Amino acid sequence: MAEVPMSAVIREATHPARYSVEARRQPVAQPAALLRYIAQVEDILASSADTAAIPARVAGPLAELACVRDLLSPEQRTGQPDKYTRHTLYADPQGRFTVLAIVWMPGQTTRVHGHTAWGVVAVHEGRPSVALYEYEPGYGALPREEIRCVPGEVSWVRAGIQYPHRIFNADQRVAITLHTYGRDLSEDPCAINIPV
Repeated sequence: MAEVPMSAVIREATHPARYSVEARRQPVAQPAALLRYIAQVEDILASSADTAAIPARVAGPLAELACVRDLLSPEQRTGQPDKYTRHTLYADPQGRFTVLAIVWMPGQTTRVHGHTAWGVVAVHEGRPSVALYEYEPGYGALPREEIRCVPGEVSWVRAGIQYPHRIFNADQRVAITLHTYGRDLSEDPCAINIPV
């Protein structure tokens, strides 16, 4: 049984009601599909001279992973009624990437944000929505469009505030998304977000 690096319970200090990370340091058997995905991401990172192309290359394998029905344990499918919940599925020992599952109860949302590293998101379950914005210096994030997503759908962003967005669950059912970010988030999964 492989040990999954897990972070302690972390809450964002400035907005404690927004989200939490519920994770435990304990041996967890990793599903074969997750192990295949990790190997695919490692291969992509090793063979990519163009770092800007990494998110698009990771998107296909993450979309495939999102379609695996028994991917998550019951604990990794658990959310909280008042905040979205992040579960660390894998943190690369070299700090190159982290894989998370985020559970969205009805009505839960992020703030408008960019990222400190590239990121790829796939819908595992439910119908979450994404609000996209355009960043205009001096004006901030201007609304562009909202997209209601379906299971298996995938999107990606590069690092920075030039690609602001907000994820939310306007549905009456739980939604679960899978995220891969191009940095180590094992100690602080919140470090990926840049509020806009």
